[in-house]
Amino acid sequence: MSEKYYSRLAVNLLLMRYNEKHEKEILLQLRQNTGYMDNMYDFGCSGHVDKNESYSQALVREAKEEIGIFIKEEDLVFLAVNHNYKADHVQLYFTAKEYKGTPTVCEPDECGGLLWANINSLPSNTREDVVNVIKCVQMGIQFDDGDFTHMKNALQRKGISFER
Repeated sequence: MSEKYYSRLAVNLLLMRYNEKHEKEILLQLRQNTGYMDNMYDFGCSGHVDKNESYSQALVREAKEEIGIFIKEEDLVFLAVNHNYKADHVQLYFTAKEYKGTPTVCEPDECGGLLWANINSLPSNTREDVVNVIKCVQMGIQFDDGDFTHMKNALQRKGISFER
């Protein structure tokens, strides 16, 4: 009999809007003082799921704690999941149909600022996995592994090289 597999669970909010030029933007946060990927842009809001908490409850909580916005669970829309089995980590990605409030830095010790970035022209210091997840979402890929094998294969089938 094989050993049961357990993973850490995390949720991420891909908060998006259209700017005055009708270009799609995504909210990013600049990581700082976390000891992991500091000075790199990450999704605007993310966090681990606590014990006895659903994915949607965790994301509603994280959005309020990290960027001061209020989202109803029913306004969350599932986008994708990434299973990084080598790191025992499952990441779920959602967007919000609507929310109340203006995103602001609520944890200044860990966030160096928020940025609405053009989804097709992300800052060069955006985490590679964030860029890859955004590509997956844009391509309609809802599941991938930690190496983004499905996305790489889909790009290759379209004759597109896997580069930033």
